[in-house]
Amino acid sequence: RGRVAALAGRPGFAIRAYASISDMLGPSGMQSLMGDARFCLVPRGRAAWSVRFFEALWAGCVPVLLSDHFEPPFDALFDISEFVIKWPVARIDDSLVEFLAGVPLAVVERYAAAARR
Repeated sequence: RGRVAALAGRPGFAIRAYASISDMLGPSGMQSLMGDARFCLVPRGRAAWSVRFFEALWAGCVPVLLSDHFEPPFDALFDISEFVIKWPVARIDDSLVEFLAGVPLAVVERYAAAARR
């Protein structure tokens, strides 16, 4: 999580980190923040998957999985490579920022359309 927090302040990035769940944005705040985003970072959760994955899909942003061992739910039913970007934990740095900034809008739209199917 420290690597993700270090991306805060980069142009085009909105990173929110909270010490307590009570300090977090409410549901409408999260929906607004994520709904306005092209990409939503999905850090590793306490389990092999993260609820943030589903939140990103519901919000309509492209999930960027930041885990080397993420086990996508329903992997046998969906080819998540059509609508998810996987990124290695060791490279959560400026290279992630540069990569995401370089993804053409047409590709983002294609990923989002695939996620809606």
